[in-house]
Order: sequence, then C-alpha cells, then structure tokens
Amino acid sequence: MSVTPKARGRHHHGDLRRALLDAVAEIVLEAGPERVSLRECARRAGVSHSAAAPHFGDKRGLLTAFATEKSERLRAAMEQAVADLPPGADARAVLAATGHGYLGFARDNPAHFRLMFRTDLIDTADPAWRHAAQAARDPLDRAMAALVPAADAAALRARLAFAWAAVHGFCTLRAELPRNELWHPAPRGAEVAEDLVALVVRACAAPERSAD
Repeated sequence: MSVTPKARGRHHHGDLRRALLDAVAEIVLEAGPERVSLRECARRAGVSHSAAAPHFGDKRGLLTAFATEKSERLRAAMEQAVADLPPGADARAVLAATGHGYLGFARDNPAHFRLMFRTDLIDTADPAWRHAAQAARDPLDRAMAALVPAADAAALRARLAFAWAAVHGFCTLRAELPRNELWHPAPRGAEVAEDLVALVVRACAAPERSAD
C-alpha cells in the first residue's frame, strides 16, 4: 500500500500557533528580531501566509505573543531557582536565587532575551503582554520584600531598581558583547555572575542610613 507524503513543515498541522512561535525563535537567533516576518515564519512552519495570519494578525502581533511567552518563561526560571533551594533558605538566599534564575534564562536565551524588551517591536497595550511583563517581576518583588520587610516604599523601590538594573544590565552586556574579557571565557563569566549577585544581595540587605 502506498503512503502519501506529508507536506513539508514541522507540523501537519496540530499546533500552528506553536510552530509559528518556534519559527520566530529560530529567526531571532539567526538574524535578529528585525528580520522576523509573518510570511517567513509561515514558510518555515510549512503553511501559507494566509493560514498564519489569523493567529497573530501581523508581525507586531506575532512578536508580542513571542515576548509574552518569554516573559512567562523568565518568571518560571526565577521561581524554579527559588524552588531548588534547600528547605529553610533565608531571604538572602532567595534573592540570590532569583538573580541567578534571571541570569540563567538570559544566558540560555540571549537573542530572545533582547527581544522581550524591544517595546518598539511589540504591542505594549496588549493585555496578555502587560500581565506577563508585570508578573515576570513578581519573584524579585517577593524576594526583596522578604529581605527588607521594614523598608519604606521609597527604599524598597530603590532596592528593586538597583537589583534589576544590575542583573539586567549584566545580561544585556553579556548578550551584546559575548567575548568581552570581563566574562569570557565561560568559567570567568560564571564567577563574575556569582560575585555580581552576591554584591547585589549585600547592598540590598544593608540597613538604611539615618538622616542627620
């Protein structure tokens, strides 16, 4: 009995939405987010442009959905890092784990990490994206509140901004300049990341200076 070959493409098509998002990941890694197009993603998924359009509408809709998913995965990476701590870990360890979860996600997904924060390419009014982007900060918010429970609102905001800026800035620089001597080769990068997180935790845990 002869078998009819299946159409070329990664699906036939049980989950076209998933296939299109996977195609975005490929293109971002190969050529950057600017090169993503709905037509090219459809081609890689093995379907026509007209078949792909109803799922996302246009390129902005496609990139917004991709960034939303990555924000959800970033949050999951931080929460998993905290969950992997031994029972009874203190607030400093929890904040450190949150930072390492962020660093690990950015290290493993450098191109995708950059796209998540390209608000010029995504629809920042999209409710799903807004929710995911806000929720991605929840692990840091919880860890910092536990570390400095007596801090007033202004002091807490400053610590959150400092911790996020330090870790995110390192991730961005490492993605843009992967062979910089500060973090290359890989063993040096792991050491720098460890020391950076330790510095952030110590600074955030330091008591506030009283005004004279």
